[in-house]
Amino acid sequence: MRAFTNYLHKEGIIEHEPTNGLRLPGKVEPEPRGLSDKDRSRFETVFQQSWLPPIPKRKRADEMEKKVYESAVNLLTCDRAIVFLMLYAGPRVEETAHLNIGDIELGKNSGTLHIRKGKNYKERYTSIPLPARKALQAWLDTRKKLMLGIEPDQPLFVRLRGNPGERLTVRAIQSMIAEAGLKAGIKEPVTPHVLRHTCAFMLRTKGVDIETRAKMLGHSIETASRYGAPGMKEMEQAAHRLDDAEAA
Repeated sequence: MRAFTNYLHKEGIIEHEPTNGLRLPGKVEPEPRGLSDKDRSRFETVFQQSWLPPIPKRKRADEMEKKVYESAVNLLTCDRAIVFLMLYAGPRVEETAHLNIGDIELGKNSGTLHIRKGKNYKERYTSIPLPARKALQAWLDTRKKLMLGIEPDQPLFVRLRGNPGERLTVRAIQSMIAEAGLKAGIKEPVTPHVLRHTCAFMLRTKGVDIETRAKMLGHSIETASRYGAPGMKEMEQAAHRLDDAEAA
């Protein structure tokens, strides 16, 4: 409409531009989306068994088939470590791809993740929850078995096919997560950022304060409040608490 009236004004058909001074209504930004508990459970289940069909039971399994199956299990261990780290500790996909082995410390009761180059080249440390620690330790054990090395300056997540030991790219991680989402039967596309949103929502629902959430995820307080904001379902549940509050 603004373009049309501007044209009429330029052509001299109308004397005044009627849309001058008019402001368009502000757009409501969509709420950051994370996985629901149900979808997260389905997504995690995808990483509990190899994506290859099981080898049929028989007295003598073909040696090549065994190798293919073992390779698939090793790949799954790497993929699970990537996904659980992103889902429970919340690093961005670029931050995840750039991690070296020396950037993680795993203990019995705690773990530390060192992001050397975060957004805007900001450095930060964050803690690693138990599900991610277990997945990462399994991946480090697999690296030892495959003799890929565990030196501090080596890439943490690497290719196991083609050029074994080469750092995984951002694109490879994105493709793996998208494929896992399809296998889980999740309707909406699953991206690394969806996993990050999910982490933010889980932290908030567990009662973690906004300052701590912001520091863990490398956000500003303003951004952290957006990513962990209550959704419509939660607001409806809150409203229901007043259903029987009528005074008269």
